[in-house]
Parts: sequence; C-alpha cells; structure tokens
Amino acid sequence: MSDKLNEMNKPPKSVISEPVERELADDSSYVKDSLFSASFMNENKALMISIALHAVVVVLLVVSVSFSPKATVSFASQAPAQPIQAVFIDAQAIADQKRQQAQAEAAARQKALEKQRQQEQQAAAERERKRKAEAAAKKKREEQALKEKQAQERAEAERQRTLEEQRKREAEMQRKLEEEKQRQAQQQREMEEQLAQEQAALNAANQRRVMSEVEKYQALIHQTIVQNLFDFESFVGRTCRLNVRLAPDGLVIDVRVLDGNDALCRASSAAVLRPATLPMSKDPAVYAEFRDFNITVSPEL
Repeated sequence: MSDKLNEMNKPPKSVISEPVERELADDSSYVKDSLFSASFMNENKALMISIALHAVVVVLLVVSVSFSPKATVSFASQAPAQPIQAVFIDAQAIADQKRQQAQAEAAARQKALEKQRQQEQQAAAERERKRKAEAAAKKKREEQALKEKQAQERAEAERQRTLEEQRKREAEMQRKLEEEKQRQAQQQREMEEQLAQEQAALNAANQRRVMSEVEKYQALIHQTIVQNLFDFESFVGRTCRLNVRLAPDGLVIDVRVLDGNDALCRASSAAVLRPATLPMSKDPAVYAEFRDFNITVSPEL
C-alpha cells in the first residue's frame, strides 16, 4: 500500500514513448529550420507556416498517444492528461517565441532592406537629379555658347558689311573725285589751249602791229637823220650802219658807227645827235625794239 502511495506521489511519467519523443525532437528541429527559413519571407507567409506547424504538432501528439505500446489507463484517469497538456503548451510556447523572434528578425531585415532600398532609390534619384541638372547646365552652357558664337558671327558679319559699304562709298567717292579731277584737268587744258590760241592770236596781231609800228618809226628815224645831214646829195649812193640807244621819250643816249662810208658815218652820227629827240612810240612794245637798235643810213634823192 505504501509502495502504491509512493508511486502515486511520484511525478507522473510521460505517456509519450521514446520513439515519439525522438520524432518530436526531429519535428521540433524541422520546425526550427522551417522557422528560420521562414524569417526571410513576409509576415503573411510566416503566419501561414505557424498555423501549419501547429497542426503538425497536434497530429503528432494524437498519433503518439494512439499508437504508444505503453499507454495504459490507470484508476486516476485525469492524471495522465496533464503531462500531455504540459508538453503541448511548452512546444507551442517555444514555437510561438521562435516564430515571433523569426518574425521580428524578418521584419527587421525587411525594414533594413526597405531602408536600404529607399536609400538606394534616393541615391539613384539624387544621381539622376544631378545627371539631369548637369545635363541641363551643360545644355544651357552649350546654348549660351552657341548664342554667343552666333552673336559674334552676326556682329562680325555686320562689321564686314559696314566695312564693305564704307569701302564701296570711299571707292565711289574716289572715282568721282578722279573723274572730277580729270574733268577739271581737261577743262583746264582746254582753257589753256584756248587762251594760248587766243594769246597767240593776240601776240601775232600785236606783233604785226608792233612790227608795223617798228617799221614806221624806223622810217621816221631814218628820215629824221637824213633831213639833218648837211649836203645829203653828196652822200647819195653811200651807206653807213649805226648803233643807236634811245630813251623811252626818244632822247639819244648813245650812237656808235658800225661800218660804212667814213664821211657819211661822221655826218650821220652828227645828224642823229642834232635833234633833241628822235621820233619814238609811246607803246612799250615798240620802244623795246628801239632801246638798242641798228640802223642803216643811205640817202636817196
């Protein structure tokens, strides 16, 4: 009786056999591996796997109770059920804890991955923004450079056009000046030629007049000299050539014998000096011919 009481006071042995316990250990290891592999999945997949694991554990417990060869029913029918309940609760708690840990780790990794993804997206967006900004700045610089180049080309073209127009104006002005210069030169030549012709005509007319006057006054001077000869009949047929210098009013400045009859030359020299003045024209051109002139005295009847 005491032995039975001692046995009753001892902790109830597990009704689960050793093969079932090993199977449960293997299953627990499987569950652990499944939980760790499920940590890389999302939360919905982890929840589904947890429900499936709970079902597997329940089935295994039922199978172990039904097929255990040592399973007996004692007179205390409620005592054997407590260890089974305890084992189930412990496995469930461990599974729940591992599941929660796996979910937390998966969530942390997911959060880290999401954060990394966001950072990568932000970095990519920043790189794209910088690329677009650099491309826009480069395009703007190129457009500005092109505008400046086009502006410089237009300015240079305008400068060249202005220079060309100025050159053409200067060339046209120079051409007109040359034409005017040639026209004036031609006009000057024509005027000079006309004046020369007119002057030549005047000179010729004046020369004819002067020569006529000179001849006239040569005859008058010769006549005056002959009239002042004494007994000029005795000198007829003889000649004497004299050089006479006169003042503008006809006053004899000097008289010299050049050649001829001595008697006639002496008489002619005296005859030249005898009158106060010899006949002389008031025309300077005529007087110029008698300022210093030669005259041949040859009395005639």
